[in-house]
Amino acid sequence: MPSPPFLHYFCAWTDSGCLCGCEHFHLTVASAVACSSSAQAGSYVIAVEKGEYRALNTTEEAEYQELMYEHPEPRQAVILHWPKTNPEPVD
Repeated sequence: MPSPPFLHYFCAWTDSGCLCGCEHFHLTVASAVACSSSAQAGSYVIAVEKGEYRALNTTEEAEYQELMYEHPEPRQAVILHWPKTNPEPVD
């Protein structure tokens, strides 16, 4: 079996308090996200650098958010006032 790359990612989830994950050495966040579709529950991507788990950095997290949820940053809420205080006239 080949040695794992210096930096790789894996799809992870928890089950009964245990950390579970795929057994692949994904070289990109996108590849690990694609693998997450096979997880039976909600999943996340974890980076492994020099054999140690670490959280995704800002760039990796933005990529993960974009791939999973189609937006890299939390969306800002906009309050819509209804009914309008000065409605437009209707013909």
